[in-house]
Amino acid sequence: MKQSFLIILTLLTLNCFGTTTKVTRVIDGDTFETETGERVRLVGINAPEISDIFGEDSKQHLIDLIEGKTVDLEADHISNDRDRYGRLLRYVILNGNDINKQMVFDGFAFAYLKYHFDKETEYKEAQISANQNNVGIWGSNKKEKIVSEQNSNSESFFSNISAKTYLIGGFIIILIFIGFYYYFKK
Repeated sequence: MKQSFLIILTLLTLNCFGTTTKVTRVIDGDTFETETGERVRLVGINAPEISDIFGEDSKQHLIDLIEGKTVDLEADHISNDRDRYGRLLRYVILNGNDINKQMVFDGFAFAYLKYHFDKETEYKEAQISANQNNVGIWGSNKKEKIVSEQNSNSESFFSNISAKTYLIGGFIIILIFIGFYYYFKK
């Protein structure tokens, strides 16, 4: 009984740090589906909608990067686990490469800076680089229209949870582990 409980607890803990999954279908430039049918939204970015300028280009770029490949999904420590549509909010890592950041760097998505997330500074720098290098969205003569559409269509998928909340939650988890240790030590 004690062993099976510890195994379950270990698996749940490992799940918090990251998951490996295969990407079966890219839906748009910031959303895809996994082999389990789970929908995943890339944290920290916002790509043009399919019906918007560069929407299809953005989707195709994400397809080229991850569709049919096995990726690692990592949670953000500041944002929610899921957005208001029930999609997982994750960083996507492929062979050590941050795909979310790559989408911004290549000019096929915007850094979503309206709310805070772990890699906010990195993504902002990637967006500045894409703009300076005139790539993707930033290379278009319609970039002012795209940027204004982006700002008016932004969806709110992060909550305003402070870092203090996560510290308190982490402390509580540590206390729970200590309690289980002493309980099962008997």
